[in-house]
Amino acid sequence: MVRKLESAIALPFSIDSYGRVTKTTDQSKIWADKVRSVIGTAVKERVMRPTFGTDIPSAVFENQEDSVGRIQEVVSTSFSGQLPQLTLEQVDTSYDEYSGTLTVTITYALPNEEIVTTTVGLIIISGNTIPYEETQ
Repeated sequence: MVRKLESAIALPFSIDSYGRVTKTTDQSKIWADKVRSVIGTAVKERVMRPTFGTDIPSAVFENQEDSVGRIQEVVSTSFSGQLPQLTLEQVDTSYDEYSGTLTVTITYALPNEEIVTTTVGLIIISGNTIPYEETQ
């Protein structure tokens, strides 16, 4: 039996030269996009799915040590509840005091047992401005 590969809309969203939405069958890319979607969405941000996402935005307002622990806890909870097909291997966080940047890197195993590392984003914290995320 030949198994058909899963395909998904490629992110960032784009349209090819024929006017079609671009898709991908790269499983690590599909799962990385799903991880970014869950981790990058705040709980209650989606009206029809209020439990989707994480509580990371509130964690960045705690002190550095509490923030790192809280982020690791939130990522672990989101993997077990919203991404049960994946096996969380490790969550690394690093904070650069000079630039005010908190980087979260997640290592996980895909359903085919391939190990993948995804950097979810950079959270910039500076002065009175609102924290924002940059994806890499």
